[in-house]
Amino acid sequence: MSYQNYQNNEKIRRKKKKNLPKFGKLPPVDKNILIVITMLIIFGIVAIFSASVPESVAVSSNPLYYPIKHIQSAVIGIILMIGLSLFPYKKWEKFVMPFAVFVTILIAMTLVPGLGRTDYGSSRWLTFLPIQPSEFGKFACILLLSGALYKAKNLFEPIMLKHCGLIILMMAIIFIQPNMSMCIILFFTCLAMLFVAGMNFKVVFSSLWVVVPLAALAIFKTSYQSKRIMGWLDPFSDPQGIGYNIIQSWYAISSGGLLGTGLGNSKQKFYYLPVGYTDFIFSVIAEEMGFVGITVLILLFLSFLHFGFKIAMRCDDGFGRLLAFGIVFNIGAQAFVNMCVASGVFPVTGVTLPLISYGGSSFIAICIMLGVLLNISRYAKPKERKTEDAQKQ
Repeated sequence: MSYQNYQNNEKIRRKKKKNLPKFGKLPPVDKNILIVITMLIIFGIVAIFSASVPESVAVSSNPLYYPIKHIQSAVIGIILMIGLSLFPYKKWEKFVMPFAVFVTILIAMTLVPGLGRTDYGSSRWLTFLPIQPSEFGKFACILLLSGALYKAKNLFEPIMLKHCGLIILMMAIIFIQPNMSMCIILFFTCLAMLFVAGMNFKVVFSSLWVVVPLAALAIFKTSYQSKRIMGWLDPFSDPQGIGYNIIQSWYAISSGGLLGTGLGNSKQKFYYLPVGYTDFIFSVIAEEMGFVGITVLILLFLSFLHFGFKIAMRCDDGFGRLLAFGIVFNIGAQAFVNMCVASGVFPVTGVTLPLISYGGSSFIAICIMLGVLLNISRYAKPKERKTEDAQKQ
């Protein structure tokens, strides 16, 4: 479908004004995706409970230090998710630009001395708020592009240029932090949304000819990024240095076997595998739960993608359809990258496993997106209902 045809179809849909149900009269959310989300959250709590024990004892002598903090974040995230599942997603159209500008300002503050905090060589956190603003930038970018593609007739309309300009600015600041992995995931999320909206295939993917060389140049101009690439290509050339993380991750995955060593029995989490409860939690899960455990986890994420994309396809509203697709694709892409990093398929990055890894900002930001997705699912008609509506007309 061409972009022009997409926009013509949207004009027809806009003429059919439909009043969204008021609070208290909302249709139910999609039960399938709600079950999958619940299972992922529970799976994550169990995994963090096991993987974070050594670090918890080292930090506070309390083995439940990080699990408790994660549960606190989970409670906040779940409350926000429930609240946003009741908030009509169409109303987000009014808050697209204010929300995105606010998030961009917060992200920019991380680069200001005294306002930003530098950890592990990156300025991604704020000193006055316990959050990582770039995590909320993912939802801001999806909102911006959904709003622009829904309203604009072509790529050069003012709203399209304004929204895309803010997305580029946000990504540029995130890149400077530096947070290359976040930029890559955001770029491909935007690319996928443009493609789904009906943009010409050649026009969409021609951007790769510009972005890929620039990204490669930026990587090899940054010493630690280039070292990561070299360590990924040949980790055993420096097993105690740049190749250490990948090698230890392989040891964890390979020692798990079919059924794993048992919950809580990981050896790699005892300071052999760095940040085993965040970036490399997939490796700890593989060691303790084995091939069966990671297969269940992968199937849960595949189920999330399946039910999430079904919600997007069944949504009659263009804004909701693009919003749902962007949310599902972004979460799925993040999970894919994390698993590939732990398996050594991709170079080491700082990408967490959605709903599984420890991390307050990441968990809460994902819950916000899931709350919006659940609200969209309330208005996504099943095929049977669509057929009945067509027969009535």
